[in-house]
Amino acid sequence: MKSDDGHWASLGETGILWGMKLLLRVHRWFGRWVFRLFLYPIVSYYFIGGRSARNASRQYLQRLGRYFPELGFGGGWWDSYRHFIAFGENLLDKIIVWLGKIDSDRIEFHHRNLLLDLLKQGRGGMLLSAHIGNLEICRAMADMRGHIRLNILVHTKHTEKFNRLLASVDHVGANIELIQVTELNPATAILLQEKIQRGEFLVLVGDRIPINSQKRTVRVKFLGEEADFPQGPYLLASVLQCPVFTLFCYPQGGRYHIYLDLLAESIRLPRAAEPRQQEFTRLAGCFAERLETHCRRAPLQWFNFYPYWPADRLKP
Repeated sequence: MKSDDGHWASLGETGILWGMKLLLRVHRWFGRWVFRLFLYPIVSYYFIGGRSARNASRQYLQRLGRYFPELGFGGGWWDSYRHFIAFGENLLDKIIVWLGKIDSDRIEFHHRNLLLDLLKQGRGGMLLSAHIGNLEICRAMADMRGHIRLNILVHTKHTEKFNRLLASVDHVGANIELIQVTELNPATAILLQEKIQRGEFLVLVGDRIPINSQKRTVRVKFLGEEADFPQGPYLLASVLQCPVFTLFCYPQGGRYHIYLDLLAESIRLPRAAEPRQQEFTRLAGCFAERLETHCRRAPLQWFNFYPYWPADRLKP
């Protein structure tokens, strides 16, 4: 878990895929309670040994507690451990979704009509999410009406392995594809444009900076202090000229809630450098404000276990 530069991509993922396969088998063979017997010791081990992730968790919870004092978070060890346990439970729910065993009665889809209206028009769009809750629940959207094709853009060298893992699960159909995108080039733009024109949806996250283009970011206030957010989603949306929605999904009160809201019907960026940068900042700021709202509603569901704020990357 050690990182030299504080960038999320430099954190190791050794054993993650092997572990997921093991946990998939445990859940299939023995169910949820036995799964937990495996899960909690693993979470505790990583909490004790994962100094960088633990510190990042505490830094997030400290800022959250200062920004929303009514939540009562001080960022102590117990708060952080609860954060890790929430992540572990989230992994369990991901596996349940992959196995096709999620109960649709446990899902409440807010502003569902926005997506239905787009489907009626045969249009695709961009769904801009974050590392909060369980994005895999968006698979439930594929059961709404006909077939909804979701293309999840990820920045990881493990994409092909994850695709094979998903394909190995009987209940995961062909309606979800993980696409590795480290930078936007003409070939990628054409591919994504074709998908949008076919009425498909692109799913991106707006709370992690690019791997190879760290300068393509803007700094906006998030939980009271400036943090780096990517320009990429808004640049891509301007190229594709498609509607952009924010999509957040996390558990509340024993149910999963999907929140879909329009961010922009279309994005047109100015050609001049300064106004263009200002528009990037405005859009990223709007996204950060929405993310704050959902972090307040589900404070232990935001899972970015690395030094997120620039000031934290300077700490030993």
